[in-house]
Amino acid sequence: MDLSYQAWQRALADEFFGPQHAGHPTLLYVDGDVEQELMRRGGIAVPLAESVGRAVRPSDANPYAEIENHRWRMWRQDKKGVPAFLPLLACSVLAATKMAHDQYHRASAYHARFSELLAGETGLLRSSNYEPVSRMWQVLASWQHSQDGARGLCTIPSPHDLPPNRGRIGFALSQALLSGRDRTLLPDIFSALRNYNGDIWPLPGDALLGALEIRNWEQRFSSGFRRAAAEEEFRPLIARLLGNYAATWDGSAELVPTGLPRAELLVRLDAGRLSWVARIPNADASRIELPGEVVLDRLGDTAYYSVDGLHAPHATGLKEGLRLRGQHFMLSRPPSSVLVLARNDALGVWASTDGFIPGEEHVVLAAPEAGSDVQRLLDRAASTGHRHDGARLAWMPEGWSLHRPVVFDDVLTLRKALHEVQGTVGSLHPSPQFTLRFEGGLRLAPGLDRQLFLTGAEPSVVMPDAAEGDLILDGAERPELQEAATLGRPVPLTRLGLGPGRHTVGVDGSEVSFTTAQSAPIPPAAPQTCGFPVADDVASAYPEALAEGAMAEAPRAVVGAATTARDSSAPPRTVLCRRGADQRLFAASDGRLWNISCPEPPAWWAERLRGVAAPLFFEVDLLDVDGWLLERRAGRWRAHPVSPGLPQPGSSTQARAWASAVLTAQEASADPLWTAYVRAAKELER
Repeated sequence: MDLSYQAWQRALADEFFGPQHAGHPTLLYVDGDVEQELMRRGGIAVPLAESVGRAVRPSDANPYAEIENHRWRMWRQDKKGVPAFLPLLACSVLAATKMAHDQYHRASAYHARFSELLAGETGLLRSSNYEPVSRMWQVLASWQHSQDGARGLCTIPSPHDLPPNRGRIGFALSQALLSGRDRTLLPDIFSALRNYNGDIWPLPGDALLGALEIRNWEQRFSSGFRRAAAEEEFRPLIARLLGNYAATWDGSAELVPTGLPRAELLVRLDAGRLSWVARIPNADASRIELPGEVVLDRLGDTAYYSVDGLHAPHATGLKEGLRLRGQHFMLSRPPSSVLVLARNDALGVWASTDGFIPGEEHVVLAAPEAGSDVQRLLDRAASTGHRHDGARLAWMPEGWSLHRPVVFDDVLTLRKALHEVQGTVGSLHPSPQFTLRFEGGLRLAPGLDRQLFLTGAEPSVVMPDAAEGDLILDGAERPELQEAATLGRPVPLTRLGLGPGRHTVGVDGSEVSFTTAQSAPIPPAAPQTCGFPVADDVASAYPEALAEGAMAEAPRAVVGAATTARDSSAPPRTVLCRRGADQRLFAASDGRLWNISCPEPPAWWAERLRGVAAPLFFEVDLLDVDGWLLERRAGRWRAHPVSPGLPQPGSSTQARAWASAVLTAQEASADPLWTAYVRAAKELER
C-alpha cells in the first residue's frame, strides 16, 4: 500500500482513536480544515483523497478491494489495532461535509460528492459500489466497542438507528453532523441547561435538541448541523448524538481534555453496601495515588481498582457527579438521576453499567425526580421489576427508590419504550450490536483456544441489530431458536443436545464457529523432541520421539533444519524466476538444458487473496545441478549464475541443443564463467 496511505492511517488512528479519548465519545469528523491540520502535524505531503484514490479502482465491481486486502494483511500482524481502512472512511466523511446545494448537485447528492472526491468525476463510484464502505463502518464500530472505552466511546449508529432512506451512507453522515467547533459549544450549553433544569440530568437527546431550538442556540452551530436538524429523518440521529455526549459529560469545561483519558468511576453493590470502584483500561500500575489522599488498588488481574478515601456513594454525589484529576488521567463519574446495576463478571458483584443488558437482571435506583420515568419504562417494557421503599434499606441513597429484579426480555420493546419515555432514562439504550458473536459459555482452555467450550455449556449467540434472516445452526434451521432471536435477545445454545465437535452458527451470510468437547485438552508436561535418528552418517527414513539429551552427542539425529549428518545428495537449490518473461531456460554445466514454464497461481490464492495480483516471482528447485538461469525479457537475454562450474557439455544430441541456447543468449552476461560457456558452445557448433 502507498506510503502516504499508511501515514494517513497512523495520523487518523492517533487523532481519533488514541488513548486520550478513553471514556469519551469520539466522532471521526474530517473536513478541509481538519485535513490540513493533520497534514501539517503529521508531515504528510499527499492530500487525503489523492492518497486514497490511488488505491481505488472505479471500474472494478468492488472498487475498494485493494484497501480491504490491505486491512486483512494489517489485521494478521496486529489483531487489536485500528482497522486499516480509516483513510477511506475519513474520505466518506469528508464527502458528507461537502454536501451542499449548487448549480450541479442537490444538497442530498452524497454519492456525486464521494465520486468526485476519489475518482475525479461524478458517476464513476455509484451507490451500488458503496456496500463495502458501509460494512467497514460496522467493523470499525464493532472494534471500538471491543476496546471497552479505551479507544473512545463509539458514536457510530447501529443499522437499526439509521434513516431507512440513508441506510448505507448514514454511518458517514452521522460522523459529519457535529463539527469540532460544534462540540466545543456543548459543555457551556450542558452547564446552562443543567442549572436551568435543577436536579434532572442528563436530559434526553430530544429534550436537548428542543432546548437548542427554543432558545435559538442552534444558530451558533455549523450550517451542516442546522441543515441536518431541518431534515426530519436525521433529527433522531442528532438527538441520539447529543444524548450520548450529555450522558458522559462530567462537568468539565472540555468534552475531551487533551491528552487526558477519562477513567470510569463505577458504583459497586456488595454485601449490602454501596462503594466506589474504578475502571482504568490498559493500566499497568498496581497502586495509584490521587489528590486528597485517594488511593486506588488493583483488584487482581483486572482493569478494576478499589477506591479508598472517597465518601460512599450518596444522593448528592450521584446527582452532581465526581471528578478527580490525576497525573495521567481524570477519574470521573457523570451526574445522573438513575443508577443501573448489573452483574459484573470480572468483579463477581453488582456494578453500575451504561445501559440495560437484554435478558439479564438489573437493580435500578432512581432519584425522586426520575422515579416516574423509571416506573413508566418498567410498566411498558420490563418482564419483572417492582418498587421497594428505599427507606427500609440502610445502604440506599436518601429519598431514592429501588427496583429489582428488573429484566427486559424483548430488546425491541425496550428500545421502543426508551424512545417513548425519554426523560432521565433516555440514554440507557442497550449497546448496539454490529456483528454475530458469542458470549458466555464455559470455556475449557482459553489459553489454547478461545472458542473451545464444554459440551452442555455452550455459549449464547448475540445477533447483529440489522439481522433479518433465520438463524442457521450447523446448516439447518432450528425453530426453537427463533423466538429469542426475534426478541433481540442473546440466543442460548445449551440444552440443544449438541455433540462434541465443531459447530457453525450463521445469519444473513455471516458465520461464526465454536468447538465443544467433554474435557479440556491436557498439554504435555514437557515438550518432546522429534527427529530422524542417524547411524553411520545415514538418517533414518522415519522420525521418532528422541530420548532426553539425545542431541548432546552429535551426530545422533537430524532435527528440523539443524542437521548434524551429511547426506550423500546435496539439498536442492531454490532459484527465483520472474513472471512475465518471454522465455526461461536453464543451461547446466554438464550440457543438460531445461525449458522452465511459469506455473499458474495456486487455487488458494484466488480464494484467500481475492483481487491481489500474483507474485512477481516464482520458485524453481534444482537438484544436484549447477549452471545458468537464462531469461528473455523485452527481447533481451539475461543470465543469472546458480553456482556454475566449468562447462563439460559432452557431445550428445542434447548437448547440441544446449550449445544453441547458450549461443542465442551469448550477450546475456560479461561474467568470465559465462564466457567459458559460450566458448564451449562454439566448440560444439564447429
